[in-house]
Amino acid sequence: MKKFYGFISNGSTAALIDPVGSVDWLPLPRFDSPSVFTRMLGGDEAGSFQIVPEVACASSQSYVEGTNILRTTLTCQEGSLEITDFLSVGRSELRRLVRSDIPFEVRLHPRFGYGLVAPAVSADQKGVLMRNPLGEEALLFTMGGHAGTRFPGQDPLSGVWRLPKGRYIIILRYVGDSRRDLTETATALAAEALQAEEDIAAEEEHRTYRRNVQYWRDSTRCSYRGPYRQAVERSLLVLRGLTYRTTGALIAAPTTSLPELPGGTRQWDYRFSWVRDGAYSAEALLAAGDHVAARRFIEFMLECVDLQGKPFQAPFFHVDGTLIRGERDLDWLRGFLDSRPCREGNAATGQLQLDIEGDFLWVLYRYVKETSDLESLASWWQMVRAIVGWVAENWQSADASLWEFRGEDAPYTHSKLMCWVALHYGAELAGMLGQEALRGSWQDSANEVRAAIEKRGFDHRRGHYTQAFDDGGKLDAALLMLPLYGYCDANDARFAATLAAIERELVHGHWVYRYASDMLGTAAFPFVLSTSHLARVHIRRGEAARAKELLEGLMQSATDLGLLGEHCDMESGSPRGNFPQAFSHLGIVLTAVELEAAHRAS
Repeated sequence: MKKFYGFISNGSTAALIDPVGSVDWLPLPRFDSPSVFTRMLGGDEAGSFQIVPEVACASSQSYVEGTNILRTTLTCQEGSLEITDFLSVGRSELRRLVRSDIPFEVRLHPRFGYGLVAPAVSADQKGVLMRNPLGEEALLFTMGGHAGTRFPGQDPLSGVWRLPKGRYIIILRYVGDSRRDLTETATALAAEALQAEEDIAAEEEHRTYRRNVQYWRDSTRCSYRGPYRQAVERSLLVLRGLTYRTTGALIAAPTTSLPELPGGTRQWDYRFSWVRDGAYSAEALLAAGDHVAARRFIEFMLECVDLQGKPFQAPFFHVDGTLIRGERDLDWLRGFLDSRPCREGNAATGQLQLDIEGDFLWVLYRYVKETSDLESLASWWQMVRAIVGWVAENWQSADASLWEFRGEDAPYTHSKLMCWVALHYGAELAGMLGQEALRGSWQDSANEVRAAIEKRGFDHRRGHYTQAFDDGGKLDAALLMLPLYGYCDANDARFAATLAAIERELVHGHWVYRYASDMLGTAAFPFVLSTSHLARVHIRRGEAARAKELLEGLMQSATDLGLLGEHCDMESGSPRGNFPQAFSHLGIVLTAVELEAAHRAS
């Protein structure tokens, strides 16, 4: 399997760590904050945090079982160096536990503002202080371990410390740049470093580490017991790691500007909570038995609803529920594999996307059906009523589709499908509360949408559904979702013909392209989530063997750590696009759960 970056998280932010233990990406204090290590996008000068043995070593990585805590092992003839990395839950803090049989260097070179600003550095016996000279933020660095030496007589301004073999704990904490915060944090870190020395001397694992291990194992719920449990558990841990603990927001990915096509311009910022992506993720969490996480996302999104206009004012939000204000290029970064521009923010925030209300109402409906939580539904009703009512009045509009086409608004069939979902399942929710007048009205509107799809979204000459109304027969993988939402049976003749056309034009082995081309040209690589959609369609058609083949092909394309990007390079096996991608991992969960359910039912 392909080596790529490891992913760690604390539910506030996430780091990416390369196969030899270099922290190459870390926004602080939140997922959507500027990064302090940006080597992934800008090379060495953009900042990284490396632990490097004095001799060349082979490397391997694995996760501490049941956690988002990463272990990197570097091995040579003289011995080994093991690094255990975790972001402390509840703190803006990276901890690195080191056990080494060989001398090594710590190379700490942060750069604030996505690699743009070098820190102002000072040091005392408590640690090293690295201030952002252009902002109110700072990093504090300390370590404890071998022979009680935290900073063994080396110049902290260089950012390099040469250390003998031994055991160490290395702590990097982000703080607001106020004198009181810095003083209190420095004192606390010094005390923790001394405690770490005592733990090391007593041959004990550090207590903070133990508590973080237990957090992940206790908080990640999984009812799945089928043959793909390992992949499902890792995918659930990714989704859990992409959840902002404070609000329950689910982000699409922890990175920005990892390209779909190296050297091209298809790279975007995904560090936000998309209504669509989050709803898909919440559905997967619900399917795996985690009702709490699904409910927290539902409540987060309901808090974002605007009762005066379009219920979701934008397709995605910051993790605190505020709106994203456009997009800017980070021109000083050369980009991953020379893919420019790198971007902060996302201009799709201003798009009209008609599918998202349906995406949200589908998972809300699923939640209420599974939990019978009518009390919550009643308390949410004004927001639900606003959402469904808006769709009833606006479903005929053109939009940018789930693919977020820029400058190509049209009446996309999938968008109309999701309007039908909003209206049909909104009607079902109304019925649960005895709102019969609304139920009838909304179902009448759903029937109007269905009639439009059948008249204008189906090409009678070619015999299949099309990407958009009256568009001359173009296909996209979003049409695979028609039976997944109960719009039609997977064996319906019209859908079966559409499936055959998609498999003929967009499917290659276990890979599915989302469409042939868009405003930026030919689609370069397959879209990982679409493989899961195809597999789930085959489950509904009673073709479990084909679904299993698709799922296993997908899992074999994961990295050595079981992680997936948004796309995959079929030739090299490398993940493409932002990484790890919630879409791809939720697809693993839903497909495996549905396969197991089909197996039990047979």
